[in-house]
Amino acid sequence: MKTIDYLTLAAFLIGIFWLGSRFYKWIGAPDDFYLAGRQLTPFILAATLTTANISLFSLIGVSGTAYQSGISIIWLTWTGNMALVFSGLYVIPFLRRLRIRTVPEFLEMRYSPGVRSLVGVLWVFRLTFWISVVLYAGVMAAEQMTGIQSFVLWILVFSLIVIVYTMAGGMWSIVLTNNLGFLLVMVSVLTVLPISMRAVGWWPGLSAHLPPQHLEFVLQSGKYNWKFILAILLLGLQWASLDQGLLQSAFSARDPRVVSKGMILSALMITPFAFLWITPGLAARVLYPGLPKGELAVPTLIVHLLPSGALGLVICGFMASGLSTIGANLGAVATLITNDIYGRFIKRDASPKQLLVAVRAATLVAGILMIAITCLIPYLGGAVDAYLTIISILDMPLFVIAIVYGLLWKKANWQGAMAAYLAGAIAGATLRFGLHFDVAFVTLISGGVALVVCPIVSVLTRSETDLISKIPTLLMTEGKETVEPPSSRMTMAAMTSMGTWILAIGFLVFLVGVLMGCQSAVHASAVAIIGMLIYFAGGALRAKVA
Repeated sequence: MKTIDYLTLAAFLIGIFWLGSRFYKWIGAPDDFYLAGRQLTPFILAATLTTANISLFSLIGVSGTAYQSGISIIWLTWTGNMALVFSGLYVIPFLRRLRIRTVPEFLEMRYSPGVRSLVGVLWVFRLTFWISVVLYAGVMAAEQMTGIQSFVLWILVFSLIVIVYTMAGGMWSIVLTNNLGFLLVMVSVLTVLPISMRAVGWWPGLSAHLPPQHLEFVLQSGKYNWKFILAILLLGLQWASLDQGLLQSAFSARDPRVVSKGMILSALMITPFAFLWITPGLAARVLYPGLPKGELAVPTLIVHLLPSGALGLVICGFMASGLSTIGANLGAVATLITNDIYGRFIKRDASPKQLLVAVRAATLVAGILMIAITCLIPYLGGAVDAYLTIISILDMPLFVIAIVYGLLWKKANWQGAMAAYLAGAIAGATLRFGLHFDVAFVTLISGGVALVVCPIVSVLTRSETDLISKIPTLLMTEGKETVEPPSSRMTMAAMTSMGTWILAIGFLVFLVGVLMGCQSAVHASAVAIIGMLIYFAGGALRAKVA
């Protein structure tokens, strides 16, 4: 890096700190901090979700995995986008109508305060672990790209900036800095891609120098094979339906229709962008083989190929993506602590002013915990492996009790939900840490155990009490939908039906392609990708009439 690059980076860090902190005066009530007053439009919501999801975990961690294992890791992003479409159409709008702030709050409505407490506490640590992974990836990138080799320094720089502006402006700071970050991220990845591809001789040069399986999207064997795609699709459904960071942005939308349009627009935007961070990782494998860590692949490529001036701007884009993700999820952790712990166990009758003080203090506590966990990431196998391990254990049991049984089976009770969540998580932890099974198998078993335990325990402990009566009551208070003329209603119904059929057909084609991978079929990758594109087309049509 030259002087101009350091000046550019310093100006960016100071500017983002100043901009984010300016929104302190916008916060007059707790919902302003938690949910930006529920005022987001479709495009602002889409840009916020996109920037938060195009994180340093993707730009550094996932591209590093592509460097080591090949392009099939792209399904980590693509299946997440498919799940985002499904959840944006069928799950999150329902939760938005309940006007809740957190997932544990929904679990109390559906089950009991005990289930809310259990999940609330566990998910404070689960989300904090996620932002620690992103912070670790940011530190690794900063050390490599700037040449300033100080793990502690970069942790403190990133943490100070994001903790202060999140404490000051809450969701308003997060949303507006995320939208600025969106522009910087796009400039960065669109700069890196052509330069790296030209250096390896574009796609022909890439395919000539990489092992054949490195460019296969659906593999029969290996760490990220067809089973991984199915497992990560299930985890994607959980993430898109119940991730507190994502939900907090979605709950900030003006109404359920905005939620659907914003989430699907974000999915459509991220899908082609996945190539923008996967391909440089593959190019780095050709140009710089033998790096000790995959996370060093793209930073090494950037430092060696980009000219001064452009280098500083690209580094700013990478830093912006990391800060956006950390800020969004740091705010989510603070909301969980305040809404589900402080407001229930410490001060139930807290005034709005006291809640604002509490949520800002919770942001600081979460930030300190994030720093501590970040220091442990190197001992857990790196960013991607550490994150996949945690979600394979904790995420699917929550999806089973909250969505599968919480929304689809009214006889599920709090005893069944709590037993299922604990049994699934314990089974997953035993398989992963005790027996060292891979992430795909752990995901299926943790979810499968919860799927079996919940109905058994619910039937054995059933009572006559109606535990879901609060939900329809709250839905009725949300307000009336816009009344459309009869002709418009008929047109919208036809488009909705057509979109649903296209969505279903696309998903079935995608599944066929993935299952073809278990037989090493030649066209497995093409069939899976075509099915995914058909699925997105159906989702876009449904969103148009949402």
